[in-house]
Amino acid sequence: MIFCKSKKFFLFFAVLVLCASCQDDEQVNNQSLEIKQLDSLIANKLVYRQNRDHFILDLKAKLKQNHLDLKNKYIINGEIADNYFGYQSDSVITYLQRNLVLADSATNKNWRYETLIKKSNLLNSIGLFTESKMILDSIKTDVPKVLLFSYNSTSESLYTNLYEYSKSNKMFADAYRTKLMEYYHKGFVSSEDPVFRNLFQYNICKMNNEWEKAILNIDQFINSVPAKTRLKAIGYYCKAFAEGEIGNTENQKKYLALSAIEDIESATTENRSLQELAFLLYKEGDYNTAYRFLGSAIEDANFYNARFRTFQISKVQSIIEKAYMLQINNTNRKLRFSVWMISIMLIILALVTYLVIRQLKIIVKSRKELRSANENLSVLNLKLDEANHIKEEYIGFFINQCSNYLEKFDRYKKLISRRLSTGQLDKLSEMVNNKKNDEMDLDELYQNFDRAFLRIYPNFVEEVNKLLKAEEHYQMKFGTLHTELRIFALIRLGINDSNQISDFLRYSVRTIYNYRSKVKAKSVIENDDFEAEIMRIGSISSA
Repeated sequence: MIFCKSKKFFLFFAVLVLCASCQDDEQVNNQSLEIKQLDSLIANKLVYRQNRDHFILDLKAKLKQNHLDLKNKYIINGEIADNYFGYQSDSVITYLQRNLVLADSATNKNWRYETLIKKSNLLNSIGLFTESKMILDSIKTDVPKVLLFSYNSTSESLYTNLYEYSKSNKMFADAYRTKLMEYYHKGFVSSEDPVFRNLFQYNICKMNNEWEKAILNIDQFINSVPAKTRLKAIGYYCKAFAEGEIGNTENQKKYLALSAIEDIESATTENRSLQELAFLLYKEGDYNTAYRFLGSAIEDANFYNARFRTFQISKVQSIIEKAYMLQINNTNRKLRFSVWMISIMLIILALVTYLVIRQLKIIVKSRKELRSANENLSVLNLKLDEANHIKEEYIGFFINQCSNYLEKFDRYKKLISRRLSTGQLDKLSEMVNNKKNDEMDLDELYQNFDRAFLRIYPNFVEEVNKLLKAEEHYQMKFGTLHTELRIFALIRLGINDSNQISDFLRYSVRTIYNYRSKVKAKSVIENDDFEAEIMRIGSISSA
């Protein structure tokens, strides 16, 4: 009964404790493989940054070569600036400024315009939209054809940001949307690479809400650009946006995660995917993951030194942090509840264990007592069987003896009657005084006694000899006992009184006493213990 009740009780509390933590486990288990992969990559993103740093250091080492002319210096500066772009904005500015100096030194218009377009793109990425637009406007009418695609792409990127951040003001939003569509078309026309045409075509379809065509174009773009690059990350981000617009939230999260993975593997710190994925997870209630992802996004924005991106993230940071802290408090409350439940369970477990151990001790004790009682009962039964066997043997023995004596008595009676009737008084007197007949009767009685006794205790003589010195051992002849053995046979049968023994064996009490003392003197044990050991011969207790 104790086991059944305690089992149900512990099951009840175990369910309570498990319920307290099952929600967090369920959220982790429901995460997609892409989000789990992203979560593990975030912890190791410094490795990818170190790889990018090593690559940039190799470029800087080339720049230190003495034999470089202006053109090679310009090319290497441009490569360094390109590798810092999307990674560290301050360093991009440094190397672009150097190239502007080189362009002026070489009076190379193309170099200057190319560098200014890159600078405008950088200023746009860190939120300096006015400064970015001023640069583009200053060269708008004089852009060389070879740089037209770069100019249109940078303008498209600028007006994308201006359009997104002015949606609350319809007048500005409409104006920026018009300019944005203009540069989407210009970018599409000026692009000689079909891959980038897919990207511009995606944007045009996006603005017209043609999502099926948009997804088709962005899929072609994704399949055409190499992995672990910023372009791959941009492609996945655009795909996620389209999936979100058609209501496919799971795919939206998937492609945001893939975009963030590409950002990490390409060491791109100027990104949006991680921030938007964090907000989606927050809306789904996965505050732990959302908080971690947002923290990583903030760290990236600070590393890149994009103030407007930091400001943008800060708007949702407080919301997610508040929800996260509420969840932490809720988790702590659940943990405290679990600790209390476990403590109560341990106390009850200790109590139940004590009761069970106590009950087991009682059961063990009862079993021992029962086993002891059964053993005693078995011994008593064996002793009873032994006593019954002795009784059967001796009842048979005495019935046989009585029968013999009755027959003899009957014969004597007839013989006496016959001799009295014939007057043979002298022969009758002779028969009565004949000692030889008495001795024969006694010998027959003792032989019958010996046979009956040895049937009950067949090893009696051997057991007695074990109690005697080696030179004093008895040898039994013709299956009969010596007088000394017969005395102790009677003692074994419980006839311990010397008077009774003397009456049966036809000896004086003194003689019987002397025989007993004589045998005890031959013993290898204490005299006082000898007769007790005799009583143990053939008994159950000695078995």
